[in-house]
Amino acid sequence: MVAALAATLALAVQQAPPAPATPRAYVPVLREGDTVPAMALVDQRGRRFVFAAAPRRTTILSFVYTRCRDARVCPAVAGKFAWMQRALRPGEPIALVTVTIDPHHDTPALLARYGEAFGTDAARWTLATGDPATVERLVERFGLDVERPSAGTIAHTEAAIVLDRDGRVARIVDGAAWLPEDVLGEARAVAGEGDDPLVRARVWLLSSASALCGAGGGRFTVAAQLALFAAILAAIGTAARRAFR
Repeated sequence: MVAALAATLALAVQQAPPAPATPRAYVPVLREGDTVPAMALVDQRGRRFVFAAAPRRTTILSFVYTRCRDARVCPAVAGKFAWMQRALRPGEPIALVTVTIDPHHDTPALLARYGEAFGTDAARWTLATGDPATVERLVERFGLDVERPSAGTIAHTEAAIVLDRDGRVARIVDGAAWLPEDVLGEARAVAGEGDDPLVRARVWLLSSASALCGAGGGRFTVAAQLALFAAILAAIGTAARRAFR
């Protein structure tokens, strides 16, 4: 009888519906015009870094992680930031910030070594890490998708974000295929350092193409056409600038 009762209880446990998963709290994604929350991070020198407390400069922000081996994503983004750092004019009110999405691994010391490979000038280009929960919230606020398919590997979406001097989101360029001269041009426009309509058009087209590619399916052809059109515009813009110098 005891055995029969035990079997009945075991069967009941097996047939019981699984406990509902705890729903994740809603995280509002930052849009253009929104203010970035003041989240405390740590830079490559071990110093406390907060967006809201940074000097009043226009900021170009992106996300990477040091163990990334996909040359099309993190190393490419870091290389573009290195290009923008070299292109900044003396005294130009623009700062570069790269935040790791792998804070468990990427310590300030490791970020400093990573930055050395790209010639980072800490006065212009901040590499930041922080408490994992804080970094996760920041990444979620910017709407990036992050997955960890295996140890040491992170699949993530990418974006270049321009913040104005008051810490508000001014521009969002989705994807990792953006051109550094275009994003720097957008930052200069936000900072009041000049505006180039062709740069603005290329950035808009590239963002549209990235969004459509992300949608997948039959929209990829449209995205490819937009990307081609953006490339044509870029060539026209370059030719025009050379012609009128």
